[in-house]
Amino acid sequence: MSDVDPERIRIMAEAARVPLRADAPARIARAVAPNVARFAAEKLALALETEPSTFIVVQRREIDP
Repeated sequence: MSDVDPERIRIMAEAARVPLRADAPARIARAVAPNVARFAAEKLALALETEPSTFIVVQRREIDP
């Protein structure tokens, strides 16, 4: 998906309870569109690895005395 839709930006901001002026979604879409297009052109596959929640507990246990 290389297109940035102002309506989608408005909906995401609304869901996150971020107040936006009426003209803001269109301005945001224009601002981020070049970066989104570059990522889409590279066809990057970003592998996201999720750690179990216990990882933080174990890690903190090693740090805390």
